[in-house]
Amino acid sequence: MKKILIGYPLNKYKEFENILQKLSAEYSLTIKDYDLKWLKDNISEFDILIPSLKVVVDDNIIEKAERLFLVFTPTTGSDHIKFAQKGKSIKVLNLNDFKDEIDSINSTAELSFSLLLSVARKACLANNQVINDCLWDRNNFLGKELNNKIMGIIGMGRIGRKLALYGQAFGMEIVYWDKVENSKFRFISELNQLLSISDFIVLSISLNDSTYHLVNLENIEHIKKDSILINTSRGKVIEEESLCYALDNGILSGVGVDVLEYELEDFKTSPLYKYAKNNPQKNIIFTPHIGGATIEAWEKVFTLVFNEIQKGIAI
Repeated sequence: MKKILIGYPLNKYKEFENILQKLSAEYSLTIKDYDLKWLKDNISEFDILIPSLKVVVDDNIIEKAERLFLVFTPTTGSDHIKFAQKGKSIKVLNLNDFKDEIDSINSTAELSFSLLLSVARKACLANNQVINDCLWDRNNFLGKELNNKIMGIIGMGRIGRKLALYGQAFGMEIVYWDKVENSKFRFISELNQLLSISDFIVLSISLNDSTYHLVNLENIEHIKKDSILINTSRGKVIEEESLCYALDNGILSGVGVDVLEYELEDFKTSPLYKYAKNNPQKNIIFTPHIGGATIEAWEKVFTLVFNEIQKGIAI
């Protein structure tokens, strides 16, 4: 019986009992929130890996993978998959290989917009004052309304298109930058122009060589003063030192991120994280890469992954 390592705690949720039971009739399942050492020591046992986002699967892992023939990451990004195979024949799949099937998944877009609302209304700062300081003072937290503001979306793909509709429902004007014009909304061909006119900047773009540090110390001063930036794509699309500079100099009034520049190495070394620890009064919200983490999204994603495995997609 082939063995599958699942790096997500699906067995903690009753919603996944049926699909796990169905899969376990054909495969031996190990469900574990593993760390790097455990994966190195045990990867040789497995035929299929469904990796978590916390550990980079690199050549040091793969050289110990004696039986592995499929890595199927239930994510659209693959920056945690970094191996050259070195003569091994291992098929690598991610959710971008099934774009039609995942089109109805809304979780990351919804988180993006919730971060936008929360930063705009200084919700995290207000909550901290109520809980930590036992104060009930609304006057410290004047926020921003979304109506009649400009939302600049960087990356008009599946998530970007959903964000545009959410913003439109709140009375926002939608502009976007992408490599190509691909939407009914207003296309901005120059990134610096989008940065300069947007009240809210939302990054929903894939990480690749051309988008690494897309927002950086060279273009950060183009950002419209007092705007808000949200990033739920990948941490390395932003040079985080630029965000620290922008927050210090009043260019940005708030930041909300679900990803950090060095989250795969050690999130505590990310410049924005260190800055926020030293400047707790700043309007910054972190979430630990939970964009895709809803019951509904996981049900759709893992049903897709398991169905494809059972169809013998890599055998």
